[in-house]
Amino acid sequence: MSDSAPTDAPRPIAEVEPPDEMQLLGHDIRSAVSDVIGGLRLIQRDGLPDPCLAQFDRVQAASEVLARLVEELLGGTPGDTVGEVGNLNLPRFLDDELRRWHGVAQAMDVKVTLDRNANLPDIVRLPLLQLRRILANLMGNALRHSNGTKVVLGAELYRDRTLSICITDNGGGFAPDLLPRLFDAGVRGDGGQPGTGMGLHIASAHAQALGGRLTVGNLPTGGARVTLTIPEAIWMRPADTSDSLPDLSGSRILVADDTATNRLLIQGMLTRMGAECEFARDGIEAMNWLARERFDLALVDIEMPTLGGLDVIRAERLRQARGVAPPTAMVAMTAYVLRDNRDAMIEAGAEGILAKPIGNIEMFGRAIAAWLAAAPDAAKWRPESAPALSAATLAELMMAAGPDHQVELVARLREDLDLVDRHLRDAVETGDMSAIRSQTHVLLSLSSAVGALPTQTAARKLNRACHEDDAEVVRAATLTCLDCLAALRAELAETV
Repeated sequence: MSDSAPTDAPRPIAEVEPPDEMQLLGHDIRSAVSDVIGGLRLIQRDGLPDPCLAQFDRVQAASEVLARLVEELLGGTPGDTVGEVGNLNLPRFLDDELRRWHGVAQAMDVKVTLDRNANLPDIVRLPLLQLRRILANLMGNALRHSNGTKVVLGAELYRDRTLSICITDNGGGFAPDLLPRLFDAGVRGDGGQPGTGMGLHIASAHAQALGGRLTVGNLPTGGARVTLTIPEAIWMRPADTSDSLPDLSGSRILVADDTATNRLLIQGMLTRMGAECEFARDGIEAMNWLARERFDLALVDIEMPTLGGLDVIRAERLRQARGVAPPTAMVAMTAYVLRDNRDAMIEAGAEGILAKPIGNIEMFGRAIAAWLAAAPDAAKWRPESAPALSAATLAELMMAAGPDHQVELVARLREDLDLVDRHLRDAVETGDMSAIRSQTHVLLSLSSAVGALPTQTAARKLNRACHEDDAEVVRAATLTCLDCLAALRAELAETV
């Protein structure tokens, strides 16, 4: 028997069951949702007016919730992985919820604010999707049915360390005769407003499922408050007595592995060390996660069905090289660590290799901590922080031109970019808005051809600034654009 196996060895045909219609539909839905979120990620927030920015945040947050609901509905979230509830960064969760509901409230002429105490824990052990569904029903109910002008999302820690998350509005409050029955299914007031009377019932059911409790009441000063309370025994991350384990609190890790046992083992270890983690059962699910959300580290099993781990790593590295994805650290997991296999994984773009079966938690923790320490900060990534040009896109362009025309192609690109630089400088000195706008169109065309995302971003902002007809704003945007253009020209000058 051979001691090694190909890293992307196909499974025997007899073991592969043809996908049913629901699996095919699920794949298409996940891909579509991932495309929406991936596209939203590339939209430049800085140039958006405040009203548009609020609605952009609303759509982005709602699409992320939709993606998780789709995963749950279609069975995309591995149910056999959930041996214990994972960690949740509470401050980040509350900020995301505020961002999500700000746009909804603005359209209703309602102000949404966040009021959280300084004593809140950073990490809680609560299910993200369940908590989001509770708040979705409570916030939606307060915004649509309270007839108030203000809604406050509050969070605090009581003296007995019970966690409280509440929604307060300044509307008319609940009808007193309905208060005892508000959590029953189908209970509605007599106001004639649209609704099913299911929101508070659903929220209460989810609260009980996660070990908490919902209470509701009217305020003496007017308005109403619905409060979710969760005992410390439920939300508290157990203290780890081992001094040898690193603290991974605040890190987000994607684990892609087709074996439920491995997912469960890794989840237990990462959760114990404080990390937030998400799971994929095959390469396609992993790619969808990477397109939708940001991670500090991805652990990718090489021997996965549907799409192998090497293909996942290569595809993600290509997206990063093109400047359309944050620089997530990628680590390959495999039982085959002989030299040929290792070389293939490193060549694909893996920062490191995690041998399976995974050893003790101390060694695992040290390895994960080291990779995280060396990883770039994905949270700070923006399209304008991408490379000056995409080496992958330029290589594709040169390949399309053919070997006989590659030198000429690069030379023409350099000449055209030099010309744009000269015309832009002349136009900004004379204040010629029309000429500046004209050069932004040329620059957008040239920069997109080589995947120069920072220059594209700067050119779009400059084009928008010209329409505002503010000379100082245009001048500042032009200087930024020229800086990006200079970096692009310098990078292209080194291309043979």
